[in-house]
Amino acid sequence: MSSSRINIGTLIPVGNSNASNKIPIYEGDNLIGRNNVKIVDKRLSRKHISLHASSNGSIEVLVEGPNPIILSSDGSRRKISSNEKSLVKNGDILELIPGSHLFKYVEIEKRNSFQMNKIVNSCKKEKRQSETNNDETVSKRNKQIIQDEALARELQKMEDGNEALMDFRVSNNSQKIEDGNELNNFRVSKDLIPEIFRLIKVQSLPSSANSSSVSIQDIIEGDVVVAVLSNYMVDLDWLLSACPNLKNIPHVLVVHGESNSSFDHSKYKLKNWVFHKPPLPISYGTHHSKAVLLIYPSGIRIAIHTANYIHIDWNNKTQGVWMQDFSFKNVNTSNSNINNNRGSPFENDLVEYLASLKWPEFRVNIPNIGNVAFNASFFRKFDYSNAKVRLIGSVPGYHTGSNLTKWGHMKLLKILEESKFDKEFIKSPLIYQFSSLGSLDEKWLTEFQNSLSAGSTEDRCQLGIGQPLIVFPTVEDVRCSIEGYSAGGAIPSPQKNVEKEFLKKYWAKWKADHVGRCRAMPHIKTYTRYNGQNIAWFLLTSANLSKAAWGALQKNNTQLMIRSYELGVLFLPCEVHNRSSFSCTKPSGSNVSNNNTDKSKTKLVTLCWKKGEEESDASEIVRLPVPYQIPPKPYTSQDVPWSWDKRYTQKDVYGQTWPRLV
Repeated sequence: MSSSRINIGTLIPVGNSNASNKIPIYEGDNLIGRNNVKIVDKRLSRKHISLHASSNGSIEVLVEGPNPIILSSDGSRRKISSNEKSLVKNGDILELIPGSHLFKYVEIEKRNSFQMNKIVNSCKKEKRQSETNNDETVSKRNKQIIQDEALARELQKMEDGNEALMDFRVSNNSQKIEDGNELNNFRVSKDLIPEIFRLIKVQSLPSSANSSSVSIQDIIEGDVVVAVLSNYMVDLDWLLSACPNLKNIPHVLVVHGESNSSFDHSKYKLKNWVFHKPPLPISYGTHHSKAVLLIYPSGIRIAIHTANYIHIDWNNKTQGVWMQDFSFKNVNTSNSNINNNRGSPFENDLVEYLASLKWPEFRVNIPNIGNVAFNASFFRKFDYSNAKVRLIGSVPGYHTGSNLTKWGHMKLLKILEESKFDKEFIKSPLIYQFSSLGSLDEKWLTEFQNSLSAGSTEDRCQLGIGQPLIVFPTVEDVRCSIEGYSAGGAIPSPQKNVEKEFLKKYWAKWKADHVGRCRAMPHIKTYTRYNGQNIAWFLLTSANLSKAAWGALQKNNTQLMIRSYELGVLFLPCEVHNRSSFSCTKPSGSNVSNNNTDKSKTKLVTLCWKKGEEESDASEIVRLPVPYQIPPKPYTSQDVPWSWDKRYTQKDVYGQTWPRLV
């Protein structure tokens, strides 16, 4: 029957879905379900979706089965539930199960050789135009021509049925990706893991670019008794498919920033799950902190990271995570600290932050401890004396008096003032790197710069004001990224914030060849002070560059106003007495320490640091996988910072443009 119908398009399997066949779409009704996918998946109905194709070329999808699908269109990713409809356009991606069975819809006329030739001819025209520019621009454009022509060839292969979308995307980017030699050589012993952060794996990169990187399954593992999942965005469909063992955890607390109207978790019928949105006393704030706290029979695992609980954040972006396991204290010490509210700086910062969330207290059963109240004070039961980082949190409110330096950039200032650094960092520069830019003014940027410039040397010489650069993707970075323009949806900086004149002197390029992530757009947020490849301190955080996240001083600098919840970890040079390799997931819950009678101070460096560079008294080198080039290269006159609400007509690697989202 289909032979007499008009074929108007094709659903092409994407990425891990390429074990499935292409699905032709004909004018009229098209039923798609379990029989169209080679991999057995009972979540797929036999009549999972229907696509109605009109003679004018428009496509409408109807979800026939009980499970929702995801439609990615124009940079946004939207859930479509059972019996709901939506229009589908050329280039849109359908996830038949959220995070699984991805298909891209391609109109039949968009895939012919004539269109492929148009791409190549356009690139050649661009090459001729570039000959009037300087040598640097010519070189840059020639490289782009080669990549675009390679894309055209791979598109032609796809037309012949030899390649799937995700495969040609990786092939097209292979030159850049394979440059990640520093990360490929990066190896971390287990006892050093708490002293560094790690990058999160990017699905489409080769193994060399994912060396020592982690996935969410590497974090949430083992016999967890209680889990606390903190984030801004939570896609339960993806989360439960990525970590199916979550369903087996007796108690799960989800602290989120989703709007109540769009976050319907009741249909999942998750017994013993508690969903909590923390109070937001000041308008325009949000809960943005990203963390995992897992309680085991032997201790606690704490992971602070930068990824929302959604598919694209854990598969397509440059992200980071810090993680450390801590054992229970002995009973006497634990009870004493709970009663006196005294502990290590890490413990006090953690408990005070958790107390601010005000989740509804509930009771849990912990092996060898019994039935206990699960509240912020519960977290004083663990021994954080060997914590390798300091916590930097933000909590909404008007903070005065002793609370003035408890949160936001004033907390960072306080800790830096208490720290000692090598003389090489006097007047050394700063880097701000993030994915979203707030509405800033020069006064606040100076305020922020002053806080991040705090610190002194051993002989009490102040480090002085550091000059910052802002590492941020250009329009060209986004256009040529793994996701094309769609990546810009997760870099939600509006034009009115980005194109302020006073910001022009700060812009610097996102260049990540050494970790193979030039085209994996950054959702990671980091702030650092450096000299060459040496690092004074390094902050991994959820906080973007905004007053809402970091706070703004008011009332003659006696009050700090913060709108949002944020959480990050600060890496500092420190003296090493011993290293603990305690793990909550080892069968014995072992706590093996490498005792070192000789005190030694750590030295923080990038992966590009080479032996023989400027030496200090430090004997312990700690390499951090800083995902961008240091020192950063300032923008050229041709570089434009990405704004997500502008229109871009030059096609990306998928042949798509970026319309302004209304």
